[in-house]
Amino acid sequence: MPDSPNLSSALGETVSQGRQFVARVESLAGAISAQLEEHERAGHAWAGERQTLKDEVERLKGQVDALNGTLAELRQAVHRVGQERDQVTADREQARQGKEAAERELAAAASELTRLREQLAMVTKDRDALQTDQIQWGLDREQLMAEQGRLKEGVSGLEADMATERAAHQALQARHAELTEQSNKLAGDWATRRQALAAEIAAQNEEMEQIRKAMLDTQDRDRRVVSTPPVSLPVAAPNTEQSHLINSRLNTLVGFSSVLLDERAHALTAEERREYVKYLHDSAVKLSETVRALTGARSASAESNPPVVDHDRRPPDILVADNDANSRQRIEPFLKRAGYEVVYVENGPRALEKASHLQPLAILIDGQLPPSGAPALVRELRKDPRTREIPMVLLAAPGGPPMAIAECEVLTKPIDRQQLVQLMVRYDLMADGKRARKMPANVLVIDDDPQAVSLVKAILKPYNVRVNAVDSGRAGIEQALRNKPDLVILDLVMPDVDGFDVVAAIRRDREMSRVPILVHTAKTLTSEDRVRLEGKVESIVEKAEFQPERFLELLLKRGERRKRAA
Repeated sequence: MPDSPNLSSALGETVSQGRQFVARVESLAGAISAQLEEHERAGHAWAGERQTLKDEVERLKGQVDALNGTLAELRQAVHRVGQERDQVTADREQARQGKEAAERELAAAASELTRLREQLAMVTKDRDALQTDQIQWGLDREQLMAEQGRLKEGVSGLEADMATERAAHQALQARHAELTEQSNKLAGDWATRRQALAAEIAAQNEEMEQIRKAMLDTQDRDRRVVSTPPVSLPVAAPNTEQSHLINSRLNTLVGFSSVLLDERAHALTAEERREYVKYLHDSAVKLSETVRALTGARSASAESNPPVVDHDRRPPDILVADNDANSRQRIEPFLKRAGYEVVYVENGPRALEKASHLQPLAILIDGQLPPSGAPALVRELRKDPRTREIPMVLLAAPGGPPMAIAECEVLTKPIDRQQLVQLMVRYDLMADGKRARKMPANVLVIDDDPQAVSLVKAILKPYNVRVNAVDSGRAGIEQALRNKPDLVILDLVMPDVDGFDVVAAIRRDREMSRVPILVHTAKTLTSEDRVRLEGKVESIVEKAEFQPERFLELLLKRGERRKRAA
């Protein structure tokens, strides 16, 4: 057994080292506790995600507590060793065993310390990951804020686009209202024209029926004649060709007029309606020529009074934008013979230039005019204040796509030249303000034929002329002397007072002595009749020879408005 002083010295060193170790362990345990508290505070932010780590920390705390208990026991053992220093010699083996136990405990403590360090490294790693996630969240937040800014700019752009679309929508609504008003106006005009046409057709049907009866009576009289000397008959008997022509034309008039009158059963397009009316017009012309040939009446070509033409002004220009040579050969000579100057261009830009320079009476535009077609040229012409009010007529190719532009007439090729001239006459009368003022403001129609009155009203409707009508000569005299019209249109054959007496009564009035009187009658005038009217009336138009263009020219020339004192 070694010396007691050496043993005591060794035990003292051991106890001192144990105390130092215990102090370091306590310091380490205190530092670990502080770090665990800090990590515990950080771990509260990871409530859900770090539940497992929290449990592990709690387990570590239990182990530290166990270690603290072990250290307390070791402290007590060391204290006992200090108290029993003098008894160490009694049991060296026991001291060795205590030393070995202490070494094992120290090894366990070192192992536990290593494990705690590993746990601390894991906690530090988690903290770093949390900081990295926080930084990434900040970057994501900035990206979302930038995206929000872009979305706000997009919303502002969409609001501006919506305002533009709203303005365009309002403009379209205004255009729709304008087109609706124009459509209603056109519908009203067509209704009026349809009524006038129906009245005219009915009158023609009645007249044709009378002609048919007269022909049958003539044939009966011819069959009753056996052997009589030749006499002069007022009506010649129709030959086979004339009878066939009369019957075919009567059938055409009756058939097409029935189709036009019954629109519910026959839905017609505007082109079909125009075509059927043209058939009626052609048939009526052919029939009237045949009847005049039978009755010996003079034809329209033998009219002694030529159409009235105002020679004090230059012929109006008509601009034709068309590169079709066949169309030009067809309508240019015809328009020139009618008294118009025709200027041709072959494309849209040239038409724009000429239109603003010439200020033509009207512009005829081919539907397929290069480079962009008729609609594009019409839009450009209406943008220019110098050409906006010029009437425009579209020339559509047969079988081509339908064309419809507001306030534009449409003619289908090959152009009906008579229809074209009538259209130009209407434009001619409406275009010049000075000439338009020459149209009579108040017209009195004295005629017992309602169809003739309706026809006059239909012709004068576009010119803002007020038309009053009476159906007897006596009422006509009273109206004329009371209202003092600008022009009197008079029929000569009436049931009570004939037209000759009406003329005489009107001319006896001082104020009415210079008012123009236009005779519009179905009576075949004799030389004696013309002598009675000589110097008392301005013009005579026989209903059998009636032409709207000549009628308007007579009104223009003879019906000049006169200023009267209020």
